[in-house]
Amino acid sequence: MVLPISSAYNAVVKGPHEQVTRVRVFHGTTEVTPDGGVPVVDGSVSAALNSRVTRSLDLQVPFEFFPHNPTDLLSPYRATVMVESGPRYLDGTTEFFPLFTGRIYEATLAGDGAVNLRADDLAADVLAFRFEQPQSSQPNVSIVQQMQSLIAEAVNNPVFGSNNVDDTTCPPLVWDDDRGQALDDLASALGARWYTLGNGQFVIREFPYTAGTVVAFLVDGTASDNQGLIISASKTITRDATANSITVVSERMDGSAPIIVRRRDTATSSPTVFGGLFGKVSQILKPQTPLSGTEADTLARQQLAASLALTEQWSLETPAFHFLEPGDTIRIRYRGVETVQVIDSWSIGLTPSSTMSMTTRSSVSPISSES
Repeated sequence: MVLPISSAYNAVVKGPHEQVTRVRVFHGTTEVTPDGGVPVVDGSVSAALNSRVTRSLDLQVPFEFFPHNPTDLLSPYRATVMVESGPRYLDGTTEFFPLFTGRIYEATLAGDGAVNLRADDLAADVLAFRFEQPQSSQPNVSIVQQMQSLIAEAVNNPVFGSNNVDDTTCPPLVWDDDRGQALDDLASALGARWYTLGNGQFVIREFPYTAGTVVAFLVDGTASDNQGLIISASKTITRDATANSITVVSERMDGSAPIIVRRRDTATSSPTVFGGLFGKVSQILKPQTPLSGTEADTLARQQLAASLALTEQWSLETPAFHFLEPGDTIRIRYRGVETVQVIDSWSIGLTPSSTMSMTTRSSVSPISSES
């Protein structure tokens, strides 16, 4: 979901400009950022929606910021950081965008005096607090409410952002130990994923495998309609991890016959049509959360679209477009090839002249039928 930008941003990002990064430090809910801020020697923020911890931070700061004691400013025992970045305008002002919020997990003092910090977003806190005994779902709540409850048990004072799922009643469930898996399964019942945004908010959202509204047009040269320049790009066509038949098997709590739903690529014009020259490649999904027939069908359709979208992938290096998010739809024109792609992941450097690298995948809408 693209972040809002000003008209000034859209103009300055096309030409030479300086990027400014701000690191804010919190101990609990109290901001303890020192006067003058935390100097950034080097670093990057990476974001990808193919893992539970979607955002990670690598940050290098001066020697004097190494946390020798548990109570120090950047101690992994207490520090959470928010990293914001954006362009500096000619009038000296900066438009900041939240790229990362999470806990410092590791601080390393190198032999040359460099201090390297590694931080993961707040989803890592959820994964770290496993169920300490079997736990049952709450009665008479929706799936979103149950998910937010599981997150709140693991994270102090979580902030929840806007969701875009069709919520439904949570079935009676019992979980053994893996809180992250419980949340994954609940999200899959809604055809969605749970993750945190750059500002630290937890959201439950559908992850698009088909094209949405194009939010940026990236080209490899100057053009009147471009919103940025491609510095370099490569395109890969692959059949790795591609399946054209998806079967969802959902066991039922009452012990009756499981729900089985199958979706296949049956579009005769598709290069991956089931039984065609591509062959027959299947995946079997067995979610731990019991699904209704409709929910199982939603998961099968989503996974089929996800699998087929992997056939065409792009890797790009561009100026830092701070407003782009994984899942956004962009249009690419490179060496005469034009395509609509969905952003899978990106990495933004944090120094003044840093660029942005991103990977994308094709935005396909396969025609499928139940077998």
